[in-house]
Amino acid sequence: MEGLFKSETGAPIVILGQPDEEHRRIDNPLVVNKVLSFLIYGTTTAEVKGLNEFPRDQWPTNIPLLYYSYHIMVGLGTIFIAVMAAAAFLLWRRKLYESRWLLWIIMLCLPFPYIANTAGWMTAELGRQPWLVFGLMRTPAGYSKYVHAGNGLFTLLGFMGLYTVLAILFLVLMNREIAHGPGTEHEAAVNAGNPITVA
Repeated sequence: MEGLFKSETGAPIVILGQPDEEHRRIDNPLVVNKVLSFLIYGTTTAEVKGLNEFPRDQWPTNIPLLYYSYHIMVGLGTIFIAVMAAAAFLLWRRKLYESRWLLWIIMLCLPFPYIANTAGWMTAELGRQPWLVFGLMRTPAGYSKYVHAGNGLFTLLGFMGLYTVLAILFLVLMNREIAHGPGTEHEAAVNAGNPITVA
């Protein structure tokens, strides 16, 4: 996932870069020294095993795609943490609802969790290749001879239909909430079931 082709002591973490599988390196890397060793082993002096420690036939089948999907997932997760921290701080200061710049950022972040979720799924599936069960069963041995292509297609179409219905429902409900707009403090208190006191 990190594209570490050679074992290193005090391995750095690569924030950005392009994996070059042919030459076994990361091109144009933006690194933070010794952080990968610390994240994995809790010390900056630990040795992290690279891909060179494993037989070539046990490497993931698509290292660049694995690398990019993992970094998209982690990068978006870091953005979410930063946005949440900023929003929590402004909410604590009672200025969140007047900070239009942050509200715009929060709104524009709407598709990112779906992208991060997909990238995380790709990371898990690509990262375990070429194994279904590590050391026991390889991916080519995992298919069933008794499940026909038509059954697989029927299941795929069923899931696509279900997710299409859920997506439409999501858009309808979100559009209704957005059209309704934010309520007053009085409406919020009534909806929450809190008693209203009149001074």
